[in-house]
Amino acid sequence: MAPMFLASLAATVVLSVTAQMRNDDFPFYDLGTIPAWKDLGYLRGTKHAKPFDKEAYHSDLKHLDIPRLYESITKLMVSSKAFWPADGPQDGDIPSYAGLFGRLAWHCSGTFRLVNDTHAAGGCEGARQRHWPENEWRDNTNLDKARGLLGQVKQEFGANISWSDLITFAGTVALKASGGPKTLRFCFGRSDDVDGAKSIPLGVEGVHQCRGSRFCKSNFECPTAFHWPEQNEKDHARCNLTQPDNRLQASHSVGLIYVYPEGPELSPTAKGYKPEQVHQRSPRLSALEVRDTFHRRMGWTDRETVALIGGGHTLGRTHGNCNLTGTQWGKGTPYNDVGPYFEASPGTLRGPTDGTCGHGAAAGRGANTVSSGFEGPWTRTPSRWNYDFFHAMLAEEWEPAKSPFGNDQWRTKDRKSKYAKTMRLTADLALVHDETYAAIVKEYASDYAKFDADFADAWYKLMHRSQAHPKEEDLRKEVGVCTNFEFVK
Repeated sequence: MAPMFLASLAATVVLSVTAQMRNDDFPFYDLGTIPAWKDLGYLRGTKHAKPFDKEAYHSDLKHLDIPRLYESITKLMVSSKAFWPADGPQDGDIPSYAGLFGRLAWHCSGTFRLVNDTHAAGGCEGARQRHWPENEWRDNTNLDKARGLLGQVKQEFGANISWSDLITFAGTVALKASGGPKTLRFCFGRSDDVDGAKSIPLGVEGVHQCRGSRFCKSNFECPTAFHWPEQNEKDHARCNLTQPDNRLQASHSVGLIYVYPEGPELSPTAKGYKPEQVHQRSPRLSALEVRDTFHRRMGWTDRETVALIGGGHTLGRTHGNCNLTGTQWGKGTPYNDVGPYFEASPGTLRGPTDGTCGHGAAAGRGANTVSSGFEGPWTRTPSRWNYDFFHAMLAEEWEPAKSPFGNDQWRTKDRKSKYAKTMRLTADLALVHDETYAAIVKEYASDYAKFDADFADAWYKLMHRSQAHPKEEDLRKEVGVCTNFEFVK
């Protein structure tokens, strides 16, 4: 035990020295986000970092105090920090980072792709979301804050927990501690990478912090792309699966984890086009790309797709409660698209503080946060596990709406409905505009136990597959340090 303790103490000292407090007193932020310029030496091959000692880590894991780790994360989850306030209060619920930690784990793990059951790439193992290029993908907007918050736990446990284990475990804990499925389980053993080199083949979007290297070249505009039948030709083209450089594009755009959440825009000549509506996004066409991405490109079944989307959009909310039109922040590339810090003014780690997005301490964060640009919760209790996602999809008629930011989303047509304060993305509504998906939505709306079980299985699969461990039981078989949270009362 002594060598393990000394190794942990030494790692903690190193972490204390290397952590730099950025503006707004965000302690441990720099543990979770490594700017590209720090990685460039490794990417060029001119620097050689000490590789992650997998064998030593797997040995130490046998002594990991999993209940204490769980307790540290759950305490952090409900302890709202002034430097990045937790969601919940703006929607009448308790403060909680559950949705944020769940999104972090999902987006870290959701890069995984398995082609022809032989070629694996991506996944959260390696924790490359901390590094360029993933930390500049627009779909990871403000997840630097989630990693910064978890830096507190990383500081506490040091070398006894890898970043990739911490990220995936925190997302699972967030679900469990919020009243999620009783059958959730988790296995440890993921190694960390020293840079993001293995993510470069997944696609480079932002090069804000990466300059002066042959690697620093964006392939955001896919060389081969397409539009769906009836889609407006002026709308975003979708990336083909296969690109000329042999890169396999799992999503329809570099920088997205899965699909365009606002969905395809209808052509003026298409069936269903209604000029009186505030937007022309099509759930029917969105269902085509949900299946193309989840099933064809990533290997998820239709049932797993519905379970993951429903469960993933139960906790937490979207952020776009700020209109940048006509302001300095609305010109050119929006500040919230520029990683790795996603901040309006360098060093602030938040949105505009000039009154554009709130005033004083609340400016540019909390209820005034801009991440995706969509705005609102999916459910009435975004800090607690519930089944609103499916019920409201079936019970309500949803009409096109705009977020304050200007993004295309949906709201209940009945503005006095009990779900009136919730929202839906076009990709959500896709699930009730497809015959197969809709049947599963109806099943889950009437059978909570079935939904919980299916979601728990799909979540386990999502968290446990990676390039190094492409089968969901690989970590269990290799390392064998697992928990089904039997210690949770």
